[in-house]
Amino acid sequence: MTQALFERLKAELPRQVKLELGPEALNQLEAPLKLVLVPGQDTFTAPDGRAISSEALAQEPPPEPKPKPPYTRLAGYTLHIWGKDYATVEGILSDCVAALRRICGSALELFPSGWDEDETGQAAALPADKRRYQLRFRVFLEVGAAEPGVYVRLERALLDQTEVLP
Repeated sequence: MTQALFERLKAELPRQVKLELGPEALNQLEAPLKLVLVPGQDTFTAPDGRAISSEALAQEPPPEPKPKPPYTRLAGYTLHIWGKDYATVEGILSDCVAALRRICGSALELFPSGWDEDETGQAAALPADKRRYQLRFRVFLEVGAAEPGVYVRLERALLDQTEVLP
């Protein structure tokens, strides 16, 4: 899933944007404009209608809907964005949000995000090229194998009942 999201995001963003994957890329600031996608904390819930499959992230257009799996994974991510100045970062930020929306659709949920220059939140002590914007989001994903026919049987039972009711 993470690799599929990374590849699609890379394809959606302008070519001059350097996009890397994983926390090890956070300490390498050699580019004037760089993005790093870092997987974060996941949670699991009951099935959610917004969830998409990993295969759907890699495809365009998305495949036809299928039975819901038993769980939904809320996969957390942070997209770190560095630039030579605030205007550069804010310019690519809009592109990033738009690309994520195109890729994930309603399975995307954005969280409070912002400038987070270092671990203590100190901005003044850092040079301009160390400033970064952290875009926090999660993607609702299907997890587990769906039981074939369960939802079809339930729907059929409801339809049969409504035929009996006046």
